[in-house]
Amino acid sequence: MDTNRFAGRACLISQIPFRNPRSAFRNSLWRLVLFIIGFALSSAKAGQVIADPIADYLSMNVPDRVENAGRLLVLKRVEVDIDGKPIVFVGTWYRKSGPNTWLWIAYAPAEGGYQRITDSDVLIDFAGIYVGPIPALHRNGLVQAYSLELDNQDRDQSNMISDLEYYFVDSGKLVQQGAGALDRDDPDQKATFDFFFGPKRTVSGSPKIISYSVGELAQRGYHLPSWAKGQ
Repeated sequence: MDTNRFAGRACLISQIPFRNPRSAFRNSLWRLVLFIIGFALSSAKAGQVIADPIADYLSMNVPDRVENAGRLLVLKRVEVDIDGKPIVFVGTWYRKSGPNTWLWIAYAPAEGGYQRITDSDVLIDFAGIYVGPIPALHRNGLVQAYSLELDNQDRDQSNMISDLEYYFVDSGKLVQQGAGALDRDDPDQKATFDFFFGPKRTVSGSPKIISYSVGELAQRGYHLPSWAKGQ
């Protein structure tokens, strides 16, 4: 439906002189109807149902991928349970930004398929990620600790964690919230780190990760983007 056509009609209607109270009422009613139609169309687009998250991810025009990933080399699909819902992440390696830098688009199940719950690519390292209740937020989600000095797989070699990141779903969106740095020489901060990443931690589940090469994606019929050319 062409909303510009309706908008044009609304503009013409607004130029009709108000000859009596009835015409004023009809004019106001038309404006209300046109507003409701426009709102419904924009809401439908924002809540569009997606059949296949991988196909949707590959069809997106994201300048950062062209700049930082270059040509597509590998794609991963990750499924993890958050609050009883299987949230799907699709992402690729931003190889120009670091050896283990992966960014993702997240999808939540919806009637007939999925809906995007992120507006842009989100940095998450699923290696060793915590899945479960987050005491500081009184809700469930994901927690990851990042180190500016070391890869996450080597972070135990340093007592300073640059940032603790929370990921959770709120009002149909994936929220990323930083909790600040952690100094594991401080007993209270070390206790926080050990709760999420210590040897005795308890998690509610683990991410299910599937990797696809470019050849495998092509065999499955996916249209492959030419990010190196910005297409």
